[in-house]
Amino acid sequence: MTKSILIVAAERGLGLGLAEQFFKRGWRVVGTARQHADVTDLLSIGAGNPDRLAVARIDVTKANEINPFLTSLSDRRFDVIYLNAGIFGPIHQSVLEATDEDFAEIMLTNTFGPIRLARHLINNLVTPGGTLAFMSSHRGSVEINVEAGLELYRASKVSLNMLARGIYADYKQQGLTVLSIHPGWARTAMGTLDGAVEPEIELETSVHGVADVVERHMATGENLYLDYEDSKLPW
Repeated sequence: MTKSILIVAAERGLGLGLAEQFFKRGWRVVGTARQHADVTDLLSIGAGNPDRLAVARIDVTKANEINPFLTSLSDRRFDVIYLNAGIFGPIHQSVLEATDEDFAEIMLTNTFGPIRLARHLINNLVTPGGTLAFMSSHRGSVEINVEAGLELYRASKVSLNMLARGIYADYKQQGLTVLSIHPGWARTAMGTLDGAVEPEIELETSVHGVADVVERHMATGENLYLDYEDSKLPW
């Protein structure tokens, strides 16, 4: 049976790369984009087999879009739901310089929005064996934070990891798998700060590795914090 994945925030960057990667592997893919975002690149992935790729609309920061989004999914069930939405936040990344609005935006986009939507989507996972995956970061590890800096981004990702683990605690008896995955510092607009810095890896390396990790650990019933090379990260 063909596997299926819902990728939230798939119109560009890592999400778009993941949509292409899973499509190439024969999965059915539903990728989401914000209401007025250009989805030309996303749709082009499925040009050769449009029955295996669909687009839905949702902005994880907007609660009033959740119910229409769920309705648009109808009775679809997914083997994997991958929450990819995220922003870097202000360049300075300092709690001393950040405004209330800066902090609210990064936490809503990177943490609360994806977790809230994930909880709404639990019933859209296949049972048993459904998998929730979150685009985390090694910056979300408390143990390996020995270099400081990136305070706002770190706060959002460590919070994402904690709340993802909370979902696992609530649903592990039903066999839910929850994966928090660090994609590496990849060549995307966000990863390069719109070209201001050089990344460590290319986008293809990142999404190929992430897809491998998902396929290897999906439906295992575990809660894991991993990087794109399948190495375990300390919480």
